[in-house]
Amino acid sequence: MERLRNSTGAILWLLIISFGLLWVLADTQVFDALSAGPRQLGEVDGESITFELYNARVSFLVTQHNQRYTSEVTPEIRAAYEQQAWSEIVTGLVFQNKMEEVGITVTEQELVNMIVGPNPDAFIRQQFADDNGQIDRAALQAAIDAPENSQVWIAIEQQLKEKRRQQKVTNFLASSNRTTTAEARRQLVLDRSTADVELLRMPYAAISDADAEPTDREVKQWYDANRELFERAESFEFSYVSFPIFATAEDTTRLFDEVALLAEEFATTEDDSTFLNNFQTEIPYRGVWVDEDDLREDFELVKDLAVGEVSEVVSIRGNPYVFKVIDRRGDEVKFGVLTYTVEPDQLTTVIEVLEEAEDFQFFALDTDFDEEAASRGLQVGFSVATPNAAVVPGIGQSIQIPTMLQGMKEGELSDVVELEDQFIVMQLDRKMDEGFLPLEEVRPQVVSRVRLEKKKALAAQRLDEAYRANGFEGLTNDDVIEFIESDNIRFSSVVIGAVGREPALIGAISATEEGATTPVLEGESAAYIARVVSKDIASPESLPIDEIEGYKEVLRQTRGNIFSQILSVELQNEASVKDFRDAVLQ
Repeated sequence: MERLRNSTGAILWLLIISFGLLWVLADTQVFDALSAGPRQLGEVDGESITFELYNARVSFLVTQHNQRYTSEVTPEIRAAYEQQAWSEIVTGLVFQNKMEEVGITVTEQELVNMIVGPNPDAFIRQQFADDNGQIDRAALQAAIDAPENSQVWIAIEQQLKEKRRQQKVTNFLASSNRTTTAEARRQLVLDRSTADVELLRMPYAAISDADAEPTDREVKQWYDANRELFERAESFEFSYVSFPIFATAEDTTRLFDEVALLAEEFATTEDDSTFLNNFQTEIPYRGVWVDEDDLREDFELVKDLAVGEVSEVVSIRGNPYVFKVIDRRGDEVKFGVLTYTVEPDQLTTVIEVLEEAEDFQFFALDTDFDEEAASRGLQVGFSVATPNAAVVPGIGQSIQIPTMLQGMKEGELSDVVELEDQFIVMQLDRKMDEGFLPLEEVRPQVVSRVRLEKKKALAAQRLDEAYRANGFEGLTNDDVIEFIESDNIRFSSVVIGAVGREPALIGAISATEEGATTPVLEGESAAYIARVVSKDIASPESLPIDEIEGYKEVLRQTRGNIFSQILSVELQNEASVKDFRDAVLQ
């Protein structure tokens, strides 16, 4: 106590200085900066991915969706576009940085020419074409000058710049992707050379599981040698409760009543095509003649209607239908159909289900997830999600779920997630880091693979022993070994019609002389011995030069596509990509 009393002055001065320092720092807003976290969504090799760039790209994709489809942009669809926007931006920056290293850039003048130059990009020509197919320059300039289009133009410019860069990259890659005449000629010879063969086939299924049962030592050795086959990405085990969205009886009644009202207008309209198109019937009016004998069973009441007559509202598979006969000629009829699918009402049914899900989530936060579900009679489901996977087992297609789980802690409950046909509430049970699945978890798969390998070896051994003892002819009527004749096997193929995919067998046949026999081969589904009855080898000298040149282009395009895909993957693997979306967007 005496020591504390003696130190009181020093402590008071320390507190005064500390409060003064805090006061000064507060005025500089340094704490706001610290608490704000990252001020951009991510980085690619040190280059920022800004909110503006990301939002503009998302807005562009959503606008495209609204122009192409009549369906609304649901939260799940928007999540997919957000992921697409992120992937496109990252890929573009990775390529941009690498191309700048090798001197491939897109100048501002090139970008201007793609928009307002004498020969704009096809996208611009399509969007601003007049009735004569020419570019409406006034409309284009008005769209550029409109302030509300600024974010859209950012996305368009980014897209056009990326397109131009890709064209340059393609040209750059094409310059180094050379295909020789000899390569094309060799491939054409393979494509036009065939053989007729006789096969001895020992199916792996003929070997019993008991004869090929692996030991624990063999299982462990195979797992150790092939552990990379069981590498797993980061994944999330979670529990969830689903709240399905179904149309109710009230939704059905409401739609039938609405269709009944529309039927009155349908009966009096003189332009049936415009009427049906304006009201977006689910069976578009095509104005075709249909023979009454060809009418679907559901539509047969059309036979009893006079020209211009409209049917009562009828239920077909639970949905309302109204038919109107437009015209008749002999046994043929032209008619229109007004129909819609019964769906949950967005303002009543869907809201009620949402409120039920939110109510569950609220009380589960204060109690226990499983107990709350049990008290409400709800079934708890379990699943595993991995980042960037488009499908979640047991739930279906969803990009939101893995994205949301990435930002959660073990034991944490999610907000209500809206999917296409349900709401769900999740609890993250366990996060699993990337790595190798332990043998205990994958033992059944490993046992199956080792068993198959042993069956392959045993089938090849038994076929070889039988062949040595009896010769080829002596096995053509064997009870276990199959004898198969197969003609016109193309050397460039990987499939033999009689047995399926067997590339190694085709390769051995192409390398075997006419009249000779291959050694025993382990194929995809069986062990084989092939006897080459005849071969028809194409002559390189007989190949027309124009076909060779055409095949060179095919090979060049195939190689170019493969190389571009590999290059994209490798560049992204080498790049330093930082993703702050979880921290910033929350």
